[in-house]
Amino acid sequence: MDATLQGVFNTHFEHFMQTHALTLKHYKAANAIMACRTEAMGGHVQRCPDAHEEHVQYHSCKHRSCPRCQALAKARWAEQQQAKLLGCDHYHVIFTVPHELLVLWQHNTRWFANTLFQSARDTLMTLLQDDKYLGATPGVLMALHT
Repeated sequence: MDATLQGVFNTHFEHFMQTHALTLKHYKAANAIMACRTEAMGGHVQRCPDAHEEHVQYHSCKHRSCPRCQALAKARWAEQQQAKLLGCDHYHVIFTVPHELLVLWQHNTRWFANTLFQSARDTLMTLLQDDKYLGATPGVLMALHT
């Protein structure tokens, strides 16, 4: 068996399809991945001008779920995200509000948001200024995600 997603699909998809209900979009994605860069997709012949070398180049499926077709786009996206990272150690910390308090949040949004941000900031400053943890005054960026 080919140790790629395409190989796994080609080996096991028929059996999987018989035992599981699939949506049309999942069925199309699996079929695109199985056919990608194979004779089923069609292709063209590449030849050197002197006809010393010749080979068939099969077409890609270009499906958004295909790892072969999306590898370059994924690598470019990862590079862009890497370039955005800070050039120092940093941590992503999330403070959440229990669902039971969301009703109170709706009745006094401004006070609740201010209190949440102030409590989060005070907690981070207290802990991170302690020599036991970081022993420094951190820079903090805060955003509200609703």
